[in-house]
Amino acid sequence: MLRSHDLVQDVRKYVFDHFLEYSVPPVAEQIMKRFHLGRPQALEVLQALETGRHVRLVPGTQRILMAWPFSAVATPFLVTRRNRRWYFANCAWDAVAFHAMLNEEIRITSQCHDCAETIALTLSNGRTIATPREPVVYLSLPASRWWEDIVNTCSNHMVFFRSRSHLDDWKRENSIDDGATLTIDQTHALSVPLYRDRTKLDYVRPSKEELTAHFQALGLTGPFWEL
Repeated sequence: MLRSHDLVQDVRKYVFDHFLEYSVPPVAEQIMKRFHLGRPQALEVLQALETGRHVRLVPGTQRILMAWPFSAVATPFLVTRRNRRWYFANCAWDAVAFHAMLNEEIRITSQCHDCAETIALTLSNGRTIATPREPVVYLSLPASRWWEDIVNTCSNHMVFFRSRSHLDDWKRENSIDDGATLTIDQTHALSVPLYRDRTKLDYVRPSKEELTAHFQALGLTGPFWEL
């Protein structure tokens, strides 16, 4: 039997490998069979992964809903690789983060949060080709609140807009003044330490201090970016 930490790491890797291969997460029964676990042991491992912010389970179940950047359900954020495999991302940030995680060309198809018109992005070698030309990623919740309800955060508060003018119109119509607006390149840079090694067995999430230092290095300072 593997040591507990090793088992959790191995299951985490298996979850990500399964998403990469099939575009969906493994079910609990597959984890049980693959690692010779009883159901209580499998649930314990899944809960450990959730506590470590590697996955999010459907509340009250052993079913994986999210394994960032992967979504187990359909979203407005579709990512396609050159090998034609495709995945749903949880949010606009996660869609861009696929490029940091895979280190290969990806195509993103999404919609403007204001008008629902199509946004098409190609990210390759850290560079972006976009239609329309200057879409943005809008984060409406400050960093300290992201994990209060991560499903709500990803679903409703990390989105694409076709342009800053569309974002401005939407904010005016909804009486919203705050939030952070990022270019696609900024969003990719923001993703690197969190996602670069995520498919590796020995992946470790950056600490709060490391993330704060990364935000500051990108010029992302002030109360909005405080963890």
